[in-house]
Amino acid sequence: MRSSLGGSSWIRSNSVANDETERWTGRCETYQAVSTGDPGNFSEIPLMNHPRRVRRTAEFVRGFFTFLEGKQVDSAILHGGESGFEGEISDVDFVVSRSDFPRMPSVIDDYCRSAGWCLCQVLRHEGTGAFFVCSALDDPACAVALDACSDYQRSGRFFLSAEFLLAQRRKLPWGGFGLNPSAELKYRFVKAAAKAKDPENAATEFGDYSEDSRADCVAWLDERWGISGVAWDAASVARCLAMFRAKSKRFSWLRLACSFRRILRRILQPTGLIVVTGDEDHEACVAKLEQVFGHLYFRRTLEAPGWRPKLFKDLVSTTLIVIPEVPTLWALLLPKECVHRLDPRCGVEVQLGGIAEFLQMRCQSREALEPLRGH
Repeated sequence: MRSSLGGSSWIRSNSVANDETERWTGRCETYQAVSTGDPGNFSEIPLMNHPRRVRRTAEFVRGFFTFLEGKQVDSAILHGGESGFEGEISDVDFVVSRSDFPRMPSVIDDYCRSAGWCLCQVLRHEGTGAFFVCSALDDPACAVALDACSDYQRSGRFFLSAEFLLAQRRKLPWGGFGLNPSAELKYRFVKAAAKAKDPENAATEFGDYSEDSRADCVAWLDERWGISGVAWDAASVARCLAMFRAKSKRFSWLRLACSFRRILRRILQPTGLIVVTGDEDHEACVAKLEQVFGHLYFRRTLEAPGWRPKLFKDLVSTTLIVIPEVPTLWALLLPKECVHRLDPRCGVEVQLGGIAEFLQMRCQSREALEPLRGH
């Protein structure tokens, strides 16, 4: 049977354990009932930016920060939270204390369960930072990433401590906490330096802050970092960003060890996924998977004619790899939790939900989270 992901039948076949195939087949009707009911039909709702998804994501994010406060977890949204996320968002940057950061996988998982969502991916991009991809149980295209950090660092370079950031938080109109304008400007300045942002664009963004906030940032740069002469035009911003990058290169054996452990974990537990299309319409599968999963769950989508060893680097670097088939020998050697095979027996909505649940189960196993009932 040949079917296209763009419009007809295919089923999630769990390659982690063959004896679970029957359980997944039994869940098809449940997924179909959820996904075909108005307005949940994936084929009828435009992806990601549909108003219903935007509203639902905003409610989820606002609820999360209220949930944190209820758990006595102090947090602060690092920028962009004033409006309560009433607009299209893909990720939310926030800070928690060093003691609370290790708890984030279980805390976020608890909140997702209470909200009817699921935690699908935990991507540790720094020793003090992790990207938590969450999606609605009945709609994997309705997704957001909660990007948590304690101390703010990039590529092992220390910039701002969690204590400093949390000491600068303020209550937002909808109930969560964000940084005060002066602290937010400092954060955005160091982030622009860390990411080597274009100085002209950075200068334009910095110009949106008040004179008082900019004066406070100038004093902080001078007193804390020995950087003076920030006039907020593109030329002076470029010079000061470069000086800041140079001064923030602190070598630390502890951070080096943490980075090594994080990289080793990524190699031993790749965060990418191989989707084997089999007899499916391969091009249609790639297009649909790219739409739903390619921009948030994974760093990129890669279509290949078949498996080859050099693709393992892409698997480690959080790539969604779509291939028609895996040779038998490689099917035995590849990590079972990284291979997902399609089987044309159920509808597209079922399969999309099944892939999200596959990722959720993998996440639960790797993060030692309590499995959902029935799993």
